[in-house]
Amino acid sequence: MGKSMELVIERLAFLNGLGMVQGIVERRNTVPILGHVLLSAEDSQLQLSATDLEVGICTQVPCEATGRCTLTLSARKLYEVVREAEGDRLTLRGLDGDWFEIKCGRARFKMMGLDPRSFPAMPAQGTGAADAKRARCTLKIAADVLSTMIDRTLFAVSPDEARYNLSGVFIESPGPGLVRMVATDGHRLSMIDREAEGFTMQGGAILPRKGLAELRKLLEQAGDPQVELVIDGQLASLRRGRTEVSMRLVEGEFPDYRGVLPPESRYQIGITREVLLNSIKRAAIFSNERFHGVKLAFADATLTVSSTSPETGEASETVDVDFHGDEFAVGFNASYLQQVLGVIGDSEGNAKLGLTDDVSPCVLTTESDSGFKYVVMPIRL
Repeated sequence: MGKSMELVIERLAFLNGLGMVQGIVERRNTVPILGHVLLSAEDSQLQLSATDLEVGICTQVPCEATGRCTLTLSARKLYEVVREAEGDRLTLRGLDGDWFEIKCGRARFKMMGLDPRSFPAMPAQGTGAADAKRARCTLKIAADVLSTMIDRTLFAVSPDEARYNLSGVFIESPGPGLVRMVATDGHRLSMIDREAEGFTMQGGAILPRKGLAELRKLLEQAGDPQVELVIDGQLASLRRGRTEVSMRLVEGEFPDYRGVLPPESRYQIGITREVLLNSIKRAAIFSNERFHGVKLAFADATLTVSSTSPETGEASETVDVDFHGDEFAVGFNASYLQQVLGVIGDSEGNAKLGLTDDVSPCVLTTESDSGFKYVVMPIRL
């Protein structure tokens, strides 16, 4: 971008675009250019691009430009400048060297850019064997349905970077016109099925956690009620309005999750979601900080949720449940139960706990959503 180049941009549109790319930019990176946003202006469009090499985002905002120009600036500093500035429009002008001036209202800022030719390419198709064997498929689905599927699985992804094949959400088609998303960290598993007319997929793919989180933000933006998630080779992408998120798929085989799904539970115990969530929250105050264990003790029509810590104290609370059978007690990580109860809504009726004994996993479902299932392994207390 030469000294004569000048861009005039609506401040709020620019701020929204810069806000979209912030989640991609790494706060701590050894490659300075990855902390920058690439600005490419031509005629009346300014394209903003950011990538961490695995996930990329491109979005467009209207502008007035004198010819074509390309530059990079620190994504975070530019966002702060535009956010704090006053005025409806800002002007971006090239100075000597790699310096740029931003004027908005009565404020002036100077920023130094990096050579835009060193900005890395967006995640794109490779030509490896893995790309060749995965056929292109397109998932056409309502944006709010895809949002729900992400919300019900992303929280269960393993935070352990070493377990690479668990670091994302597995997507597949369990049957014609069906899409399934599954996440597990080895201690719990979350699975959701939804109808998707015309969707078929050979095998499955692992969508990375960070890419899905950014895609979820994009789904919150205004746009068409229907979206298309395209999986092609080792890449997945979704475009909505003026913005596109693309991501490299996680390599490796997702574990055989079907083997974790227990057979029919002996008891199906109904309980109000909010009652269960709040009683676990209170009991967890005194749970062990490492295991976060709470004990669920079932007796005739009652559930007692309790925890105890020799160092700090103990808590217990009894609530009414739909249970009739032999008394038993089982321990679980309170966080694993709280998280799933937090993502299912009250509108779905009671939660149902599928339990068999004190050593079997719990299968949590809801009354009105037959497509959702959550399995959590018990712990010894």
